[in-house]
Amino acid sequence: MNRIDVEGGGICGAIRYRISGNVLGEVTCHCRDCQYVCGGAPAYVIAVPKKSIEMLRGEPARFENTAESGARRIRQFCPNCGTPLFAENSKYPQVVSVKVGSLDDSTFFKAAAQLWTGSAPPWHAIDPEVPAFTKGPESA
Repeated sequence: MNRIDVEGGGICGAIRYRISGNVLGEVTCHCRDCQYVCGGAPAYVIAVPKKSIEMLRGEPARFENTAESGARRIRQFCPNCGTPLFAENSKYPQVVSVKVGSLDDSTFFKAAAQLWTGSAPPWHAIDPEVPAFTKGPESA
């Protein structure tokens, strides 16, 4: 597990947060919901304990839906510019997925798994060096 101390936020600066703690996982997600949120691309995320996130400025907007896995997903984004920030899964209430693109410094990121590759369009790059799963852990 990597320990990080990094800040992030939205492109407009209205939202700022800090993460101090252990990274529980680093993944690329190809699910259809992530494709919507990322404009067609997969989502690059780190999973961290919810308690390790401190909001420094602003309050994210929230959108809740039922994911393909059947879990309730709460997605958080900047209400001003729309930058995707976080996602929560009802099956893992103490864990938050942080969108790597919202971090000020994401140079540490290295995906350890690729999830929901069965939902990826043929033009998504699937790295042959990284373990790939057609679905996610919550559907096992």
